[in-house]
Amino acid sequence: MELTYVTIIVLASMIFVLAGMIGYLYWQQTRMLQHMQSLSTFMASQFTQPPEQEEVPQPPSEPEPEHEAEEDDRLSVDEKVEVVEGPPPPKEEVDIDDLQSKTATQLRELLTEKGIPFGKRDSKPVLLQLLKAIS
Repeated sequence: MELTYVTIIVLASMIFVLAGMIGYLYWQQTRMLQHMQSLSTFMASQFTQPPEQEEVPQPPSEPEPEHEAEEDDRLSVDEKVEVVEGPPPPKEEVDIDDLQSKTATQLRELLTEKGIPFGKRDSKPVLLQLLKAIS
């Protein structure tokens, strides 16, 4: 029984010593950070110039004439004209009966042309349903 008491006392004292060492390290770290902060504050105050010295005198500016010829930087009407030769070509109407004979790749191309979103792994029946829904 005495051996277990001795073991418990030794373990408790080791835990107490380790806790004391951790507390001491934390205290030392806090002191060091305070000293570094005060040192950085001192260095910043010594190596920055006061605002009065940073200002550079500017030479006096010349007065601007009130009535100058202004350039017109707007585009003229001639530059904006676009030549349109006719209406856009009509889009081909898709025959629903003809869709059965097309491949899945062709169906995806049709959906892409019409701007309809579809899944990359959609099967042919799903693509057909999408095309039939918009027709």
